[in-house]
Amino acid sequence: MMTSIDRLRETILAQSPTDQQEDAIFAEELEFLLRAAPGSGKTWTSCRRFIWRAANWPHPVGGLALLSFTNAAIREFKAATINVGRRDLLADPNYVGTFDSFVERYVLAPFGHLITGADKRPRLFPGPRPGDRKNRRMEVWTAGKRGQRTPVPAWEVIPYPDGDEIRFKGPRTIGNLPFTVANNAVHYLLSLGFYTHAQRMFWAWELLFKRPHIAELLARRFPEIIVDEAQDSNEWLLVLLDFLREKGARITLVGDPDQCIYEFSMADATSLTNLETKWSIPRKPLSQSFRCNNQIAAAVRNVGGNALFTGAGDGANEWRRGFVVRESSNMFSDCLAAFQSLAGQAGVSINRAAVVCRGHSQLESVRGKVNYRKLQGKTRLLAEAAFRRDSRHDYRGASQAVESIVCELTGDDPRWERIDNDPTSRERAAVELAIWKFVKSPDRLAPVSQLGDTWIRSMRTRLTSLIKEIGLQSSTTVGRYIKATGLSPDQKSLPLFESVQEFPEVRQDTIHQVKGESIDAVLVIAGTRFWNSVLAAVLRGDNTEDRRLAYVAMTRARHLLVVGLPKSHYDAQLQTWMEWGFRVAT
Repeated sequence: MMTSIDRLRETILAQSPTDQQEDAIFAEELEFLLRAAPGSGKTWTSCRRFIWRAANWPHPVGGLALLSFTNAAIREFKAATINVGRRDLLADPNYVGTFDSFVERYVLAPFGHLITGADKRPRLFPGPRPGDRKNRRMEVWTAGKRGQRTPVPAWEVIPYPDGDEIRFKGPRTIGNLPFTVANNAVHYLLSLGFYTHAQRMFWAWELLFKRPHIAELLARRFPEIIVDEAQDSNEWLLVLLDFLREKGARITLVGDPDQCIYEFSMADATSLTNLETKWSIPRKPLSQSFRCNNQIAAAVRNVGGNALFTGAGDGANEWRRGFVVRESSNMFSDCLAAFQSLAGQAGVSINRAAVVCRGHSQLESVRGKVNYRKLQGKTRLLAEAAFRRDSRHDYRGASQAVESIVCELTGDDPRWERIDNDPTSRERAAVELAIWKFVKSPDRLAPVSQLGDTWIRSMRTRLTSLIKEIGLQSSTTVGRYIKATGLSPDQKSLPLFESVQEFPEVRQDTIHQVKGESIDAVLVIAGTRFWNSVLAAVLRGDNTEDRRLAYVAMTRARHLLVVGLPKSHYDAQLQTWMEWGFRVAT
């Protein structure tokens, strides 16, 4: 008679895993590196590995943890487990969730108060309040440009490991901060009951390393851990994983080093292979893509570092492959026209296509002409908020920008002090709701399609009305800060953003926004410097972030890939692209 475990195995095999996936799912090893390729089903495989290990749990205590970095992956994990009839595996003692949630639930929530001796658990910092900006204990001064001293608030201080040392840095271009002052500032913020997203892992590290018995208990609680999308682990997560393994946990890493594109958040493309070597764990491949066709995979394989990467089968016609286009326009009109033509020849709907841009400057160029860039101070910040809403549908970012402007204009109002003292109050909620409604309505936060002069005048009136609606008092007039300084006379009579209407409606996003997706047809656009950097890295064999960004962008394509190359790069390097397997679009 077939046992429940035998039935589970048959259920998984009925879903037609490849030989490589089957080997990973049913592996006897407690830990290994599953080195995946783009579109190879690594999250699908992680799900089934979790189900199989949890159903065959050999340990007398504890449970299995399955961790990833996105809520979308977590939803896929849970749906897959339920679909095979094992909803029970999602409950205690197992855990399925993001790494952040794991640290929050099992480290900071039960033990975070021990760091400062507080009587209640700390929580994520909701955002700076006017009182915080004036609190000198929350400032770290550092040398800025031309020797000028620059203040960095505690909530922008970023702790990071540097070998055996802990260092602190500021945001963006600000380098390392004085250790003692920065350390005091983040400790003071924690004493108020708050930590930031960038500081969360630092506090988890401090707890586990200064109280190793907690790490030992956590390793007993989760003797096996599976980490999906492990290439996105930042330095703190790697340190924590290494420490838990030292205390007895066995860890399986699933990821693709060639898709590590989050260096800005301290992700390290060498981390997986470094841990593989340090831990002496076996490697298992997932090399076949279920996304890219053979022609695209063969061409893009030269850009990435995985020589085993293969496609899902030949393209259905000769136009389903990779192409390069010579771009002579700053508005990318040449490659946009070629992309539309090639999509038609390949039989791919433009509604299932995407223009994938290296950064927001290319995205703005595709969408139109930006005239607000030379606005200054709060006026530019307000224009950027409107652009975020209009072109990126980023309502949260726009609301945060508007709130910071309102705070700076009304920071002396005593109401802010009350909100500071009780950030969960109805008063705080009322302020947030008023700002949210302001941002949502184009009749209040004027769209960037308005003429410059008209937009400035209307925003003076509307921002003043918002401040009055909230019930705040300002010691100055809004007109002193919302003004046309920076706009040329011509720009004052033009829209702040002139949208391009010639190209048919097609999705436009940055590389980071499309990571993890499968898209029928993809046009990749970037500047000359980027493509020169990519080609140089490939020829030298260097594993750079530009190279990985190009690889991620190109491997989103299922049927058609078009790469728009600026004319200077195209004229100098076309032969190399053709040798890689790209055709010239004519």
